[in-house]
Amino acid sequence: MLQTTDRQAEGEPPSSPVSDDIDSARADRVMSIAHLPATAHVAVIGHHTLPFVLALLRQGCESVRSLRPGSPAPDCEPVDLAWIVDLQDERELDEALRAARWRTGKRGRVVLEGAACAWRSALAAVRHRALLAGLDIVSFDHAARRLVLARAG
Repeated sequence: MLQTTDRQAEGEPPSSPVSDDIDSARADRVMSIAHLPATAHVAVIGHHTLPFVLALLRQGCESVRSLRPGSPAPDCEPVDLAWIVDLQDERELDEALRAARWRTGKRGRVVLEGAACAWRSALAAVRHRALLAGLDIVSFDHAARRLVLARAG
């Protein structure tokens, strides 16, 4: 007897195609502002993470994980960098910051894309939310609107 199962496809459109050169340049700049070697272990947090993951792998990262806010991540492997790229709301920002802080430990870095916080007044509240997650802003890439965070204190 044959059984068919109808599974609902995830309601998210595929990642938008972006030039390999642009992705590689973006990944290279993120590794540079975080002061990490190209071989660092990285977790990319958010939605539509595939272009970022592929760019990091092409740059030579030894280990890259993709994490989605609100979804379980059973491996819990520590990383040198958590790159937060695409979030939908403040709840996801809080979850992403906590996950990033937990995975990066005492010496890792967190890079938050300004575009990841596209909702109204999100960037204004980032420092407060980061402090609640145990992180603080250590630098800002003005040209790309990226924040670099590290363990507070």
